[in-house]
Amino acid sequence: MDERFARNIALFGAEGQQRLLATRVAVVGVGGLGSHVVQQLAFLGIGHFTLVEPEELDMTNRNRYIGSHWDDPVPGTPKVDIAERLIRAIDPDVSILKVPTSLLTEQAFAAVRQCQWVFGCLDDDAIRLVLTELCLAYRLRLVDLASDVDRDPDSGAIHDYGGRVCVCQDGNGCLMCMGTIDPREAARQFEGDGAWRDQESIYGVGKSVLDGTGPSVVSINGVIASLGVTEFMVAVTDLRPPQRHLVYHGRLGKVTVPEEPPVAKCWYCRSVFGAGAAAEVERYLTARYSSFSRRP
Repeated sequence: MDERFARNIALFGAEGQQRLLATRVAVVGVGGLGSHVVQQLAFLGIGHFTLVEPEELDMTNRNRYIGSHWDDPVPGTPKVDIAERLIRAIDPDVSILKVPTSLLTEQAFAAVRQCQWVFGCLDDDAIRLVLTELCLAYRLRLVDLASDVDRDPDSGAIHDYGGRVCVCQDGNGCLMCMGTIDPREAARQFEGDGAWRDQESIYGVGKSVLDGTGPSVVSINGVIASLGVTEFMVAVTDLRPPQRHLVYHGRLGKVTVPEEPPVAKCWYCRSVFGAGAAAEVERYLTARYSSFSRRP
């Protein structure tokens, strides 16, 4: 075993390190959160990465995008290329599959299905729902990450900032029955560009307050990413079972574990989990849905 993993092995043993090396991990959404996740997974010793991200670096990413350089061309630098460069700087021998497209493509679906664990680092409930169904149908373990800011819809005053991590595996709780996806919001997002223009708020704040964007800060993304990668690590190495749901409250400086169990008799957990092609998740690749790729 490579000596560079000695301090990892001191915690979870050589067998745990071998499990990490053998695990195929997809990161869907290699943005502010996803870049933290990619870096930490590379240091952990993951042997195969699948990176799904359609966007290029832009100027507003420079406050938080791990691995970006000051002279990376904007536009013109795909985020998957930055993530590959970041991983290769840590371990040049890692296997990397880059998918520079939206999740809503046959290429991305096929690539994700070949993995065992999936990190979802997405902005929109619509795409988050698609990824949830895909992971459930093909028995993929999903770590869903989200950073967020809670503001007063009228004044814009910040109530809290932070985010959450959800771990979905074995059909025992999904993002729907844990209440972390708003099905009405997902439906609105799937209605297309007109629905986006009609929405009155982003992150619960009027567009006039935020000028069309939401706050995103590198350290908060780092906290959420670290929580998610840690739950993945303990699960893969058998240190302990992962927590199903963690919430970081930045204003209070604390992490809580919501006590509410998933909704009983969840249709997704009962009917989609393990159904494979019969779940018809590929319906999202039709023209009705595949045009949805906008991320605020």
